[in-house]
Amino acid sequence: MTRFPRSALSGFLLASCVLLVGATGNVTQVQPGALLPDMVLKDQHDQRLTVGRDTRIIFVAAEMATSRMMTKALEALPPAALKERQAVYIADISSMPEPISTIVAMPKMRRLPYPVAVARHSGEVAHLPRKPGAVTVVRTEGGTVRAVDFANSPEALATYLK
Repeated sequence: MTRFPRSALSGFLLASCVLLVGATGNVTQVQPGALLPDMVLKDQHDQRLTVGRDTRIIFVAAEMATSRMMTKALEALPPAALKERQAVYIADISSMPEPISTIVAMPKMRRLPYPVAVARHSGEVAHLPRKPGAVTVVRTEGGTVRAVDFANSPEALATYLK
């Protein structure tokens, strides 16, 4: 059995605690001028969906009411509308109990004609700001955040989808 020096073990434990606190503590949210980190999520059909430098608009709905707003805003548009506008819609369902997300939310999303990136785990999109009752709208250019807005109606969302 290999023995580690006490100082090495203490250093390892300290580093682990720092990483743990960093992973579960406050997350720095993106702001205008910041680089948007690439995100790889799965869509409602379990297909890989990358949010990268070519993405121009990111919509994030983290509540049932805001998801309904997004659905209402997108229902009048063709299924390719998000892709044509280099936009991604992210449904953050990480706070939803797993049985509800599996039995109710995911089957509902699978019926939608447009892609929905699904954040199922806390932390996947924690760096994107939130405001209760509003869809977060992050506008980017070349991977840099240009603006962070909040839309609280389907009509407000439609202005970003024109």
